[in-house]
Amino acid sequence: MSYVIKDYLKIYLSFRRINSAPSTFNSERSKATKLSALIGRQAIDSIRHSDILKLIEKLDKTYSNKTINEFFIILRAVFTYALRDGLIHQNPMEGIQNRKVWHKEPQPFSLEELKQLNTVALEGEKHLIQLGVLTGLRISELLALGWDAVDFNKSVLNISIALVDKCYKTPKTAGSTRVVELCDLAVSILQQQYRITGHLKPRKVCVLQADNKNKRMTLLRSVFYNSKTNKPFLNAKQFNKSFFTPLLKSAGVSHRGVGQLRHTFASQALTTGISKEWIAKQMGHTSAAMIDIHYGRWMAQDAPNHAEQISTQFATVFGGADATNQAVQPPSTKTDLAEHNTQSATPNSITRPVTSLEDIALTPEQLTLFLRQHREYQALLERCIDQVVGLSDGEGAK
Repeated sequence: MSYVIKDYLKIYLSFRRINSAPSTFNSERSKATKLSALIGRQAIDSIRHSDILKLIEKLDKTYSNKTINEFFIILRAVFTYALRDGLIHQNPMEGIQNRKVWHKEPQPFSLEELKQLNTVALEGEKHLIQLGVLTGLRISELLALGWDAVDFNKSVLNISIALVDKCYKTPKTAGSTRVVELCDLAVSILQQQYRITGHLKPRKVCVLQADNKNKRMTLLRSVFYNSKTNKPFLNAKQFNKSFFTPLLKSAGVSHRGVGQLRHTFASQALTTGISKEWIAKQMGHTSAAMIDIHYGRWMAQDAPNHAEQISTQFATVFGGADATNQAVQPPSTKTDLAEHNTQSATPNSITRPVTSLEDIALTPEQLTLFLRQHREYQALLERCIDQVVGLSDGEGAK
């Protein structure tokens, strides 16, 4: 019996159906269907390495490198199955490396853009946006959030389920099941939202467990509802299409996906100087490195004056608060040196030695700043110091 590639694509999908989440399986099934259309009827033992290269050329015209790599995953599995079954003696995918993927830079919202979005009239959806920015929750976690997960006494959220492609499921990683701390603003927003949906009756929902096999029925009192349907949102796509995209357009804010609310939390938190470890814990990551790789972006326009914070931090060590405050002031006009004209000032005009900085109205920091701004006085100061040193040496000899 001669096997074609389509046969092994079916074997691959049968295995993946019971070993992957529904959203993942749907994505892989779509790609397998496309591969079947391109090479599905070819005998699996007839495919050579050069045939794979030609296939990649076709894929390259339509798909991104990230998507092409996902096609590679399926092809590697298909030919590995055939190799282990003894149908082929060499894997034509051998030597095919993943394509380099360009990671799109995050597009978090600035504080000014958030103010524009805050003008929306729909309270429920506005609260969802605000909570997303203040907590860093995934949109799938926000849409699945139930009132039983909100602990007003402890000011925390207990995150244990997500809504992905109309399917309620437990989070994909252990770190995603977590306790999220709430700031006072987030607590206030949830209290306002409770007046809108807190009285609604719970619904029975089926939650797919981490093994992607077992399901558990539970009662869910959803926090956020679609104001157009008076029902909970079906998925992130519906929220984007029915509300978020039109909101961005009406507010005059550049288009981006709702996932940027999560990016905004991370970027604004980093810009404020909050610990990466705490940010990672809030967002459900086990490593702070994920923040740099996926979310971190410095929001310069919203950043505090960190240079001033450094000055304050070390003020007690390097001269105290008074010195710090004076250091940022322009040079004093009380000093005789500042009033001296460079054309008439000569060593002969110095009538007495200056042996201490107390005789000058400037602090050392002010003097340094003054000389940087008025370099024409630098040569004069050097001559003055030479004279002072000479006079001091003379008195010492006596």
